[in-house]
Amino acid sequence: MNNIRTYANDLVEFFHQRYKLQNKPTIFFTQDKKNSMKPFGKTAFYDPAEKSITVYTTGRHMKDCLRSLAHELVHHLQNERGDLMSMGPTGPGYAQKDPHMREMEREAYEKGNMCFRDFEDRLKNRLDETNYKDKDTKGEQKMSYKNWRDKEFGEMLMDKWGYKPKEKSFLSEGMGTYDLSDADYKTAQLEEAPEELDEEEKEDAIAEAHPQSAEAKEAVLEDLDEAALRDAVRDILEEISKDN
Repeated sequence: MNNIRTYANDLVEFFHQRYKLQNKPTIFFTQDKKNSMKPFGKTAFYDPAEKSITVYTTGRHMKDCLRSLAHELVHHLQNERGDLMSMGPTGPGYAQKDPHMREMEREAYEKGNMCFRDFEDRLKNRLDETNYKDKDTKGEQKMSYKNWRDKEFGEMLMDKWGYKPKEKSFLSEGMGTYDLSDADYKTAQLEEAPEELDEEEKEDAIAEAHPQSAEAKEAVLEDLDEAALRDAVRDILEEISKDN
């Protein structure tokens, strides 16, 4: 609840931009443990004379508190319109007994809930545009929704066409394993030398290591084709986004 005031101010401003309040109400957030223990305790109320809103926060989710605030903001709007001047007692059952106040409550529930829903969705959209993480980057790197969407779509196309990045292990790639239990630590030599490669194995090792070998060239070309395909997909996605 530490930042409820920040979100409340944003909600009031959002409501004001939509319904053009003459004056913004005074807002109080109060804690009441005894009230929170009641199954049907108070959640919030509006004081027409003071033009103030009180929201009870104990034991409640911040989102629920903000929804109550949106409801009471509609009552403040009604008060500024003069609709609450002839209001009668607001004791238990007033929303069922008084047709005028029943209409006031209907409007408060409808406009309050929908306004808060729109406010919430706008905030979520803003967060989504900045909180998509790049799964190929370590740490807390983030990307925009558009870049994330393009990247995901590109990878789906790559996968569909059979072009998938080669998975590499930083711990095992290019490293052999040897039993050093019989090593001479003075000379750093093994008592038994590794088994010598035959001619075919030597050729395979040279082809893998030498940059001019046919296999190495083929691997390089495959990587280039993969990169070119990624660039092509990216260009296509950029053109689509421009058209939209």
